[in-house]
Amino acid sequence: MRKYGYCLIFLLLTFIAGCTVREEPIVVQVDAKAAVIAEAKNGEVLYEKDPGKRYPPASTTKVMTAIVAIEKMSLNKYIKAGKKVSKVEPTVAGLEPGVKYRLKDLLAAILIKSANDAALAIAEGVAGSEEKFVRLMNTRARKLGMDDTYFATPSGLPTGKKDSQYTTARDLAKMMRYARRYEIILELMAQKEADIYGSDGRKIHLKTHNKSLFWSDDAPWGKTGYTREARRTFVGIDPSLKPRIVFSLLKSDDLWKDITMLKNKGLELYERKHRTFLSDLIDWISSQRRRGREALKLLYSTT
Repeated sequence: MRKYGYCLIFLLLTFIAGCTVREEPIVVQVDAKAAVIAEAKNGEVLYEKDPGKRYPPASTTKVMTAIVAIEKMSLNKYIKAGKKVSKVEPTVAGLEPGVKYRLKDLLAAILIKSANDAALAIAEGVAGSEEKFVRLMNTRARKLGMDDTYFATPSGLPTGKKDSQYTTARDLAKMMRYARRYEIILELMAQKEADIYGSDGRKIHLKTHNKSLFWSDDAPWGKTGYTREARRTFVGIDPSLKPRIVFSLLKSDDLWKDITMLKNKGLELYERKHRTFLSDLIDWISSQRRRGREALKLLYSTT
């Protein structure tokens, strides 16, 4: 028994000596002008780059549109599309005026395909007009502490007036932390494609603008955005119904590289922060066992 005790002490001392080696810092490099990574549970910031700088939100706005709609109306309630939906600029789902669509399906249209006509239909169906709905969006933003955000449309489309709507990477992260409580939002953000139907029975096929979902099974879930002024924008989470991190970026010209960087480095930062002595010890013992097995394989292969 004394022999095993000495072995255990030796292992612990070796592990502790290894722990004294200074860890390399986790470097996050993004093209975006502004970005934030924060813990989903408590909002603690793990990384930030110019988090308070105001930029146009583009279609990340639709996350707030979804939040307000979910809080004001049943998902299975039908909304009749108004005449204006046929005049909305692309991207659109192709809604037909006078046709009724379930709110759940319209949410799919805005969160998967980023359909601007569906955002307008939601606004008019929930609040009676686009203007009244936008007021609800800004009220919710203020309650969430999004002090540097102002929405002008439910779609994020530009109004033609400079600086008529704006947000920050910090505020987008706050919005995503709140949005994650609604499972329907996370489920729709995770979908690559979907079909919806109106009261006319016509099928509308939706394909996500988050192209990274087609490239990797662990791609981040979230909402993309683009306008000429805003460039590429994104707000999202790590792919889980119980996400560990939320992250956001504004004014990027290398979106896919940026969101992959923020997701991967964000999880590294999260895991490092939440490591314990016991978890480190278990990981170290496992690594030593692997090394031992590999050494034995090499020994047998050369004899």
